[in-house]
Amino acid sequence: MSETKGMVINMETIYITTENGTLRCESEHLKLTKRGKLVQCIPLVGVKSLVILNSTNLTFPAIDLLLNRGIDIIYTSKSGNVKGRIISAKGGGAIVRLAQHSNFLDYQRRLLIAKKFVAGKINNQMALIKKYKYYEKNHSFDAYFLDIQRFLVSLEKAESIDTIMGIEGIAAKYYWAHFGALLKNPVFIRRDYRPAPDYVNGLLNLAYTFLANELTTCLLAEHFDLELGFLHSVHYGRNSLVLDMMEEFRAPFADAIVLVLLNKNILQEKHFETIRSDFRLNSEGFSKFCMYYHNQVTDWQEIFRVQVKRLKKALIEGSNYEPYRQ
Repeated sequence: MSETKGMVINMETIYITTENGTLRCESEHLKLTKRGKLVQCIPLVGVKSLVILNSTNLTFPAIDLLLNRGIDIIYTSKSGNVKGRIISAKGGGAIVRLAQHSNFLDYQRRLLIAKKFVAGKINNQMALIKKYKYYEKNHSFDAYFLDIQRFLVSLEKAESIDTIMGIEGIAAKYYWAHFGALLKNPVFIRRDYRPAPDYVNGLLNLAYTFLANELTTCLLAEHFDLELGFLHSVHYGRNSLVLDMMEEFRAPFADAIVLVLLNKNILQEKHFETIRSDFRLNSEGFSKFCMYYHNQVTDWQEIFRVQVKRLKKALIEGSNYEPYRQ
């Protein structure tokens, strides 16, 4: 893992954080320039994905080189929102997609899989709070655990996707009501999405975006249909299966990263800016986030891959899917 000005390099992923730069190809390398000056020469050996800001110009020969090497290209905004992807062509995948569609059309199987995603999410939310409860005595946590146990019992008895989503939503309200107690600075009041009303929400949004990128890559590698989810309904242009898989990893991965970054003052309020009342990381903050994120994500990437393969096996064999448990 290394960091240079305008770029963060992980073994399999390169993040270009330079704004308004240009990427050109030369042999088996990419050259990053800005205003005609060379910023970095990037070798492509072992690289599987390139993440760049949408203000960075990627020349057509560079795109051709990346796709010929099987390297996916992900365009993001400065705040980390995915704007688009260019995926290298890969064949196969009919068996897993047929199994995915068959399980989706069998409503009882769909219910069972949806329940597993939500049970995994709730149990991992509890695990994160229990971890902090060990250090900090907070009696409200005890009441939270009792309520959540009741939600898990109700989840088992649910007979519709709407009921499952309702239980997930209520459990989430309880979780976020206690999340602020895990932070040293009392900035977080409630969970709001966009525009983010405070920098904690802004950082959570970014962490979830990066988590979605990781799981998207894993699901594409196993040839899943990203738009066909079991918990989240099908909407045009939405990768519902990615949202399904994210549920069990939100607390132990994304939320945990946010807590460490803020509680250890790696990121502070000065690393954020507001754009149309939406809190986002500035350039310095985004670079710090990328560096810390990729120091953590290496160990998790294998866990993500294993879970995706576990889902694939369950769908093809008709066996039970077991979510990740912290």
